[in-house]
Amino acid sequence: MRDPDSMNSALVDAIAGEHRLRRQALREEHESERWLRRSEAADQRGLTDLAEQARVRAQRHSRMAVLLTHRAQEMQLEVERLRELAQPSRSFGRAPPGRSVDSEFAALEVEAELQKLRHRISSGRAASEPLPSENE
Repeated sequence: MRDPDSMNSALVDAIAGEHRLRRQALREEHESERWLRRSEAADQRGLTDLAEQARVRAQRHSRMAVLLTHRAQEMQLEVERLRELAQPSRSFGRAPPGRSVDSEFAALEVEAELQKLRHRISSGRAASEPLPSENE
């Protein structure tokens, strides 16, 4: 999976998955708290069976929240791994200079001078003779 597009896609999917798991864990925590409040309300009214059922539901939501949080942490490790893979490799030394407009024109001028020298050599002129002008 060295294709940059697929690497970025996998990274985005992993980040989205981590966020989704964390949101679900938060919802489960809220549900657990809600059922604990219901349990307390049932206890206050003397409804012990109903209070016990509410506590069981609260524990179930709490366990699910812990599981989802654990999975989100695993996903976070995967996100970090994918981020490292997606970073361009770092090499030492300097990168070769990019071709600028100035360097392009300089290369064209050098090529023109070389053409003039080749023309002079092929026409049999002496090295001491002046180069032909652009009008020749």
